[in-house]
Amino acid sequence: MKYHATLLIELKDGILDPQGRAVEGVLKGLQYRAENVRVGRVLEMELQAASESEARATAHDIGKALANPVMEVFIVEAVKPLA
Repeated sequence: MKYHATLLIELKDGILDPQGRAVEGVLKGLQYRAENVRVGRVLEMELQAASESEARATAHDIGKALANPVMEVFIVEAVKPLA
């Protein structure tokens, strides 16, 4: 069965995020009251798996492979079956 998975990869707290600071500056220039903007990555993927738990485990393994454990954290945000 196919599953859709969403994986979020973000910088750990305390890691300087220059891209987030730049976005925050632009937003403030546009008169938005945005603070502590952080920029991360969102990965959307389709996985072939026998069950939702297997798809979630595969997405977790992908996060471990792609995230830099020194600077980043990741979370499998959602896994849902595709019709």
